[in-house]
Amino acid sequence: MASFSDDEISPISQKMVFVVDTDRHGPQDYRDSHTLPDTADCPVYALVMGCWNNILGPHAKYIWLTEGKPNFTPDHVSYLSTHTLTSCEQPQSTIDTKVLILPDRGIVVTVFLFSGHDGDEKTIFALSLVIPYEEYRWYLPLHELCVARLTTMIRRLRVLQEKNKDEYNDSALEAFSEEVPSFIRVVTLLKTHGLPSRVALTDTVFAPGHIKQLDNQFTKVAIASHLQTCGCSIVIGNTPADVNVMISTLALFLSPSERRCCLYLDNVPRIYQKDVLIQGFIKDSINLDDYLRVIMTSQYPTTLIDMTTLEVRQTLHYNEHAYRRHVLTSQELQSLWLGSDEPLRYSPVVHFSKKPEAEAIVQKFWKEIYRLKEKCSVRETYVEEFLRLLDRQAVSLIKYVEEETNRGTKPSRLVLKRLKTDLHLIPEGNFRLVLAVAEKLKPGIYTMVCGNPALPRDSYNDLVT
Repeated sequence: MASFSDDEISPISQKMVFVVDTDRHGPQDYRDSHTLPDTADCPVYALVMGCWNNILGPHAKYIWLTEGKPNFTPDHVSYLSTHTLTSCEQPQSTIDTKVLILPDRGIVVTVFLFSGHDGDEKTIFALSLVIPYEEYRWYLPLHELCVARLTTMIRRLRVLQEKNKDEYNDSALEAFSEEVPSFIRVVTLLKTHGLPSRVALTDTVFAPGHIKQLDNQFTKVAIASHLQTCGCSIVIGNTPADVNVMISTLALFLSPSERRCCLYLDNVPRIYQKDVLIQGFIKDSINLDDYLRVIMTSQYPTTLIDMTTLEVRQTLHYNEHAYRRHVLTSQELQSLWLGSDEPLRYSPVVHFSKKPEAEAIVQKFWKEIYRLKEKCSVRETYVEEFLRLLDRQAVSLIKYVEEETNRGTKPSRLVLKRLKTDLHLIPEGNFRLVLAVAEKLKPGIYTMVCGNPALPRDSYNDLVT
């Protein structure tokens, strides 16, 4: 079972209940329970795993239930068991996701359909993430993050099910169960310490009288690098107050829904949370080298902002990051199958070694915003207009690429030097910044423009300036 240090466990603890399959162990039996970090504020009702059986039909096979949720009843479990699976669904290699909004039952369910092995029989499974209906609007911005985290866990589960299909034990589910606390922890943190959809300018460096709170040049480079890495950053500082000012400042340059996937810092020691867009740590409270492989498998590349040394570093450009993420994820699954770390031993680890490219977009923004009256509403409006300008530049880049490449069918016709000149994306940092914004509007555009590192070197122009 997973273990946690004293720093990671809050004073209030709750139990997750592991309910075993009825056809192997008789009536539903609470065979195993274990204490998790504080989930008192966690909005998740339960994780329910359903399974199709040719004799029993659709039925609940496993349940991970957070205590203190009286509104989640056996009737909900029965309903999910019979409505998330049908006999016409055939096991496929993909993991399909659907969202069920059930106001009459007071729940919202995200269902993951996937094929796997129940012993030596291949069948279809449904993992359901259940939240209360009243948390629906809070959950929507977090949907992609939850899907990414649970999809990764399901992939590992499927590998272990295939590997142990001839063994009549629950080792695959036990391994999956060990990862559930980490998922519950990040959802709880986003509920209790997540940013609001609207960040007050008074909490940022742009508030009247706050210009000297952070080093100007350092902050400009941090904002530019933050945008170049698709809005994903780690902030390190001496105090939570300093870190939170930088987090709020960076969050201004995200969409309202993206801000909900960011975390403020408090005095409780934290661990790195994968796919959280902005998170902070106290200096020397965490060794990021221990999390480099996890950072490499996050959705976006990451900026490291060290407020103690005034240094800003990045991982890789998005197209290189996407390739490395795919390779490392495949190697992790291969290692799980082999029961060895041999494939990972020879996989290079990417450190925060890149300096952000020089740019002029944020430099110009910085000069102009401080020319405005020291009135929060005026400056907030200007920030919103700046974000709209970035979106328009990104859309222009997307349309330009589509026209030049005949909607992607002839990528070799694209000349980066001409693109940068025609769209006024010089210096290089401007190009990388706008291209990162375009990637979020049209996923895949970054790799189309800068090339896929998996292809031969002469087939793409990643370094052409």
